[in-house]
Amino acid sequence: MSNVPTWMIGLVLLAVLVLVISDGSHMNMMSGGSTAWKIQNAMSAAPEEISRDAAIFDWSSVPGAPPVQLRAGSNGWQCFADDPATPTNDPMCIDQVFQAMIQAWSTKSPFAAKVEGFGYMLQGASDASSSDPFKTEPGPGGQWIISPPHVMLISPDPDSLANLPAEPTGGGPWVMWKGTPYQHVMMPISQ
Repeated sequence: MSNVPTWMIGLVLLAVLVLVISDGSHMNMMSGGSTAWKIQNAMSAAPEEISRDAAIFDWSSVPGAPPVQLRAGSNGWQCFADDPATPTNDPMCIDQVFQAMIQAWSTKSPFAAKVEGFGYMLQGASDASSSDPFKTEPGPGGQWIISPPHVMLISPDPDSLANLPAEPTGGGPWVMWKGTPYQHVMMPISQ
């Protein structure tokens, strides 16, 4: 061991440390990033044409508190940095209709869209349930639903979603939280 250079020992220890802390659990080390990092992360959720002028938010560290605005916007869209309560990187950008749905969902209030609403999650997402909008983590023995990058659609006509599946199968669109006021179509754009 005395013939091994000190820098090599340090490199091996660093590699072991990286392996130990990157065991696949998110524990959201990213959410502790700088404000600049959080803004970039939030902007990565949508095409630049949308995220460039969107208001940017971070999730509050206080449970139940509203998100914290990091930057004002001018186009009506809101982008949110990675949600630290989930196991994957899942920033999102949402239009005003989707914002109204999220507000209703967060207060367990009724919601009915009068026009279509859109959202982007171009980094993908992880959800505790595809059927229960208020579930915050999978039940005993359950697993997170990991979605690929996708576009989301809120329809003002809930009946138009009747023929879409309620689970992510086959790589096609599916309805998240089907049959609830907060249902929306998830349309994967890649695997």
